[in-house]
Amino acid sequence: MNNICVYCEIDEGKVSDVSLELISKAHKLASELKCEVEAVVIGSGLKGIEEQISPYGVHVIHIADDKRLYPYTTLPHSAIFEHILKHEKPQIVIVGATSVGRDLAPRIASSLKCGLTADCTDLVIGDYSDPKSGKEYKNLLYQIRPAFGGNIIATIVNPETKPQMATVREGVMKKELLTKIIRAK
Repeated sequence: MNNICVYCEIDEGKVSDVSLELISKAHKLASELKCEVEAVVIGSGLKGIEEQISPYGVHVIHIADDKRLYPYTTLPHSAIFEHILKHEKPQIVIVGATSVGRDLAPRIASSLKCGLTADCTDLVIGDYSDPKSGKEYKNLLYQIRPAFGGNIIATIVNPETKPQMATVREGVMKKELLTKIIRAK
């Protein structure tokens, strides 16, 4: 609970690069927040998928494996993902800004009644002070993305709703193997 959750895309039994990039970034953010990283994997023929994911810093892996879950279809995947998020209650959810992620993430954000920032190029943990209310927020996810055709960079925070959700562009985060492998529970 209050962990960081990453949705992992699967293509022909292999975890997508963007998902491994996001797990690596989530691991860094989780170190700052002193929480764990969870991954959600939905598909078919997922035996041994843990070995692909664990070396990047995942503590818990939620797996839904059924032949009807590959290839991606909106309604089953969103129902399973939403169920996991409602049960686990993560503070942050990260999804790749792919065709799948652009379909899945807005549905989940709408259902959970939380904010979503699309096409982020960086994610940072920081504090925020609301100038109108004077309220102070600690350890929020700064969701950084280009705006106005890329001429400026916008930093977006969602202080009032959980989870804080973002889709992240492929190739902007670095995949990093851990020296110490964390085993999935």
